[in-house]
Amino acid sequence: MFSKLIIGALILTSTLPASASKGPGMGRTTSFASRIQGSATVCTNRDTGSLFLRTGPGQNYEQIREIPNGEEVSLKGGEYAQDSKWWWHVSYKGKLGWAPASFLCGDSR
Repeated sequence: MFSKLIIGALILTSTLPASASKGPGMGRTTSFASRIQGSATVCTNRDTGSLFLRTGPGQNYEQIREIPNGEEVSLKGGEYAQDSKWWWHVSYKGKLGWAPASFLCGDSR
């Protein structure tokens, strides 16, 4: 019985990768954790609300465009910001920028 347990453990460890990288939901990272091609919809708390597209992942980055509630954006990738929140790199009407995942509906986060 003990030898079967040891053999099973050896087989299991030989099939595991030597290293792994972090991805969405796997902890904080500062690099693109996801290269997703998809879309999401801007969803704010108010029907007349809007979302600011920013130059980088975080509230401290400059606002470059305002996106009305209900508009669709293309997801290009994402990362955790210094505030430990997930931000998507998005495209909206030809403009690239960053948007917080908490204001996008239908995304995978």
